[in-house]
Amino acid sequence: MTITHVQFLTLPVADHARARDFYVGKLGFEALVDHRTPQGGRFVMVAPKGAQTGVVLTDQQVTGVEPGPRHFQLQTTDVDAEVAALRATGVTVGEPQPQPWGRATSFRDPDGHTIGLLEPSDFGAVPR
Repeated sequence: MTITHVQFLTLPVADHARARDFYVGKLGFEALVDHRTPQGGRFVMVAPKGAQTGVVLTDQQVTGVEPGPRHFQLQTTDVDAEVAALRATGVTVGEPQPQPWGRATSFRDPDGHTIGLLEPSDFGAVPR
């Protein structure tokens, strides 16, 4: 097999502008793509700076992607700093809890998708 990485994951959103503002404005992601589609929808992809994997904020009415909350996890080197930064932008985020694989917490985006945040221990670190 020649698969090298996950290109993107798809999250259905009700309002592209609101979702884009959350991911870019509050999480500090980069806006990689923002185009109108021939079907009248919008293709918006955002990603953490320098990441290989993007998040496509899809128009659930146009694409037929099933609505409903999804979950994905972000990795950080300093979960406490990330929690403080998120709270400073108005995001409600729980206290990091110790787990065997590191310290973790989670929060929700405006569409109800759960975003995990992990500062991995040596056990939880994913090799690159």
